[in-house]
Amino acid sequence: MKVVVHDRTEGLSPQLREYAERKLARLNRHFDRVLEAEVEFDHERKRSADPAHVVRILVRMSSRKSPLLKAEEGGPDVQATLDLALDKIDRQVIKLKEKLKSKSRTEAARIAPAPAVTRHEDEPERMRMPLRAESISQASRALDSNGHLFHVFLNESSGDVNVIYRRGDGTLVVIEPLVT
Repeated sequence: MKVVVHDRTEGLSPQLREYAERKLARLNRHFDRVLEAEVEFDHERKRSADPAHVVRILVRMSSRKSPLLKAEEGGPDVQATLDLALDKIDRQVIKLKEKLKSKSRTEAARIAPAPAVTRHEDEPERMRMPLRAESISQASRALDSNGHLFHVFLNESSGDVNVIYRRGDGTLVVIEPLVT
């Protein structure tokens, strides 16, 4: 994970810079998709007597669909302000991870196989499968890759359901059913 520190105060100690880098690098322990983190130290633009510090943290994930995580905190003590911003980012990373985990669980539940239908001993098993329009060469490649004895496909040139299988001598045969 890449950590970038921007110092707009020009008075940031090396220990604080190293502390920020070390703490941001620990985000990977929660979620391995954290790609880059930027932390910016700045002064608050108020006209008060004692200068307030502002810490902004921006975290980018490895996926394009993942949102940018942002945290901004202000306060008189730069160390305390950094810790507050780090806590915010830490909570956001954990929340995003849980959200993605629950989303994948619901998708897996949606794809779960249908319950088995009770059948009689003498009745063959029924199987439903989606058909894709394929050329004969694509169907032969599918037959070779899936390891089955045959492959059912929708012939893209004729629009009919066909079956391709390999004979014992290695030649391919396409069955084109004729309805009479």
